[in-house]
Amino acid sequence: MVTVYTLALLSGLFQALGYLVYIRKSLRHEVEPNPTTWFMFAYGTAMLAVLEWDRNADFTLLILPITCALLSLRVAAICWSQGRLKWPDTWLERFAFLTDLSLTVAYISVWLASRNGAITSADRDLLVLVFLVLTNASTIVSFIPILGGTWGDPRKEHPLPWSIWCFAYCTLGYVTYLEHGVWSEFMIYPVSNALLHGLMGVFALRRYGSALAVRSRSNQS
Repeated sequence: MVTVYTLALLSGLFQALGYLVYIRKSLRHEVEPNPTTWFMFAYGTAMLAVLEWDRNADFTLLILPITCALLSLRVAAICWSQGRLKWPDTWLERFAFLTDLSLTVAYISVWLASRNGAITSADRDLLVLVFLVLTNASTIVSFIPILGGTWGDPRKEHPLPWSIWCFAYCTLGYVTYLEHGVWSEFMIYPVSNALLHGLMGVFALRRYGSALAVRSRSNQS
């Protein structure tokens, strides 16, 4: 019988597999990672893993986000090496990035206040829950640049890694359901990311339609 830990490990392995495919395609210039989105993925996911750990999440729920945070840094490094990692261009990208930074400062302040006895443990738990929800919301915002870019030019992305990631988050969602039930705050992360990564896979599929259209116009001319 498949255990919860085995399923959690599989979710992390599928997450890593998706990154191996994506990194390979990035290095071969088969995809064009959005630098702003990937830096926020790395930073935001690391922050989320810390918050879930603070909310006493089991290690089974942390395998995937830790894997995601570490390998997102590799994709961001590729953007850096290609000279594309820069300050966000749009106000929405800047808002998402500054939100992550503000949540980090606020979380550290709450942690220090709790250590000094300035706030009760109950107040601290409530504030950490609020930070967890807001961090998940900022992840949704950080997807806007890459979703818009892929819709405008689907040739920048490939559906395979996004489909693998979607499956990984669905697996983590099932693990979270088994461990904490459907209404747990820990469900926000896998459910929202399964939907967002699945949507990216659908958007990236349009690259084949674009390629066929270009080929058709070329044949006609």
